Amino acid sequence: MRAKNEACHKDDKLIRLSTLAEQTGISTHCIRTYIDRGLIQVNDRTAGGMFLFYEPVIERLRFIRTARDVGVPLEQIDRLLAARNNRDDDATETSLAELTQYIEACRNRLNCFEQSLKQHLGIVL
Repeated sequence: MRAKNEACHKDDKLIRLSTLAEQTGISTHCIRTYIDRGLIQVNDRTAGGMFLFYEPVIERLRFIRTARDVGVPLEQIDRLLAARNNRDDDATETSLAELTQYIEACRNRLNCFEQSLKQHLGIVL
């Protein structure tokens, strides 16, 4: 089943879970978690039951990885992507506002840490 945000193209190739993991740098375990949460969709299965995905899922996973790498909670990523998938402008706006608040809180914590480095260790960044 294809997620609402993924357009089907004739030229889309199906790729295996292991290939998806290699190309995104995300473990197969994490990808399975994202499948379970509905962040990405399995598009087909091999005769042996292995998951197959269309290539556009690579960019979606790279977005998720980037967000996770900077500490965005999976719940926030989930809400934002679900709102976008459902083309729910109000929910998307709410999710973006939450994300903006999260980013601002992170900036404030980093600024406090930078001040602490200056005061306690004499380190200037």
